[in-house]
Amino acid sequence: MDGIIVSIKYGNYVVLANDVFYNTSVKGLLKFKNKIYVGDKVSLTDELFIIDELYPRHSLLKRPQIANIDQMFLIFSLKEPDFSYYLAFKYLTYANFNNVKASIVLTKKDMSDDKEANEIVENFAKVGVSVYITSSKNNEGLSEIKELFKDKITVLVGQSGVGKSSLINAIDPNYAREIGEYSLALGRGKHQTKEVVLLPYEGGFIADTPGFSSLELDMSKLEIVMNFPGFNIEEKCFFNDCLHVSEKDCAIKKKVEEGNIPSIAYLSYIKLLEEGNK
Repeated sequence: MDGIIVSIKYGNYVVLANDVFYNTSVKGLLKFKNKIYVGDKVSLTDELFIIDELYPRHSLLKRPQIANIDQMFLIFSLKEPDFSYYLAFKYLTYANFNNVKASIVLTKKDMSDDKEANEIVENFAKVGVSVYITSSKNNEGLSEIKELFKDKITVLVGQSGVGKSSLINAIDPNYAREIGEYSLALGRGKHQTKEVVLLPYEGGFIADTPGFSSLELDMSKLEIVMNFPGFNIEEKCFFNDCLHVSEKDCAIKKKVEEGNIPSIAYLSYIKLLEEGNK
């Protein structure tokens, strides 16, 4: 019987198969040879319902640890914490590096004005990234978001306190995800979600994940160049290995000067490049 792992906690694996949740374990040899992730598609034995086979994955993230996702929603609040272009471009670069389609979801619209939100939408549109504006408090933008979840495994990624759990509860109150608080004194949210969990929704799954304040990109400078949003353009630079910093006849810098790539995107790119650890 085939199923999908929806949660892993303290060595206990919960598998959804034929609309039934099974609390089970992994066959010894399989567990020894493979690291098992939430999202893995597996086979259960007919009698004891033990996981005895792991099927090939089409995607895998090491942070958060999850397999077989179809898309990533990067959750950012407009306020508390304030929206960060740098973190948004960092997460988008990470998603591109892992060949996962990513969009941005802005939460807490009720705490900000239209000007700020619209400017964010316009800037990311220039680099081909979709942005959706929501408010869990008054349900703004939720109908559009709900459609995007259908028939897909979607992972939600973002800092603590940006409203991931509130968004999930607004989509379906039956989930009753525990909601954290944002600390003005600390300038960050408090962790509530402790592990990755798949929540069934409209033929697919919504993956809730622990919030985090930092993400290290284990990427070379060239990999950052190749995966930064908006840098995949038809025009070629004078140098094939151009890093788009001080080289002559750089097509990317020309796009920035023309306003076709937002300057805030380029500044975020330079910061990421300086952090490149290879």
